[in-house]
Amino acid sequence: MKTRLRSLFKYTLLFACAGALLTIAHSCKKDHTPRQPDPGPGEDTAHHEETSPFYGKPLTKRPVMVVYWGGCCYDRSGVGPLDAMPDGVDVVNIFTLGIGRTPEGGWEFEHRGVSGQNEWNDVLTKAHALQQRGIRIVATSFAGSLVKLSKAAADSMAKVVNDSLTLWKLDGVDLDLEYSTGRSAVIDSGIIALSKYAGPASNTGRILSVVDYNSYNAAQIKRSRQYLDYVQTMSYWNKAAQVRSIIKSYSDAIGHPQNVLIGVGAGCAITAGQQTPAGEELKIADTLRTSFAGSGMMEFIFGCSYHNKDQSGNITKDVSYTTNIISRLKQP
Repeated sequence: MKTRLRSLFKYTLLFACAGALLTIAHSCKKDHTPRQPDPGPGEDTAHHEETSPFYGKPLTKRPVMVVYWGGCCYDRSGVGPLDAMPDGVDVVNIFTLGIGRTPEGGWEFEHRGVSGQNEWNDVLTKAHALQQRGIRIVATSFAGSLVKLSKAAADSMAKVVNDSLTLWKLDGVDLDLEYSTGRSAVIDSGIIALSKYAGPASNTGRILSVVDYNSYNAAQIKRSRQYLDYVQTMSYWNKAAQVRSIIKSYSDAIGHPQNVLIGVGAGCAITAGQQTPAGEELKIADTLRTSFAGSGMMEFIFGCSYHNKDQSGNITKDVSYTTNIISRLKQP
């Protein structure tokens, strides 16, 4: 995920600018959340009767299975469609949206399609259908724009994120702790500002989570753990025998093993050679179930084998990678 995502992060803006071409402008257009006039710092002015069915309903237990859906970043012919998400998935992270500055110096939380592959309204329609099945939908953003913000800037950023989540009727924000400037960064003020609207301190029911690589941001996670619901690990290439050390590293940071979700992936959106070895995802599930009861897993990215074809040339619509993990985690 790491090398490929850094490249993706650098070139996403280029794709959006290319959206000026008439053939793809409609699908890649930006959605700038309307600004509310003169709200006070941390003031929540949203009409929550019009938002997600999960609003105001805090997590009573950590997710067993979180899945990243990559249809907003990767060619949809290479990943599973959003409406193919199986039962047993607790949270879907839409990968990736962007918290960032506008040319005028304000803030935006925007979505981008890829080469006209996805229409945002269609994504939202399918996301809302998943919510009706009991699946929370969280928006993922890289955290680079949150580095060393002043309190005023952080508050302004968080207000725009909150307005966007309300407008789109989504269930929280997930921060990808990968940075173009180095392995780690300081984003305390951004997390504190977001915690007014998402995470356990907000009492909104919205999720505030992070995903980290190789424990690079363990210190940041430890400083912010009172505001975070859980951490997901970019540890795809590891085997079950290594899970204990990963759990220990991140549980020391986040505060409890149940707040650590071990990441796995079949490889369609992961740097070559870093995918989870075949079969290890189920051994990891067994290890978590027997030794770390209540912890869970994360899959990056959903539906790698969905578009595989059988001998007759028919698309298999295979999502067994996901369902097999869920079944193994939930065994008695």
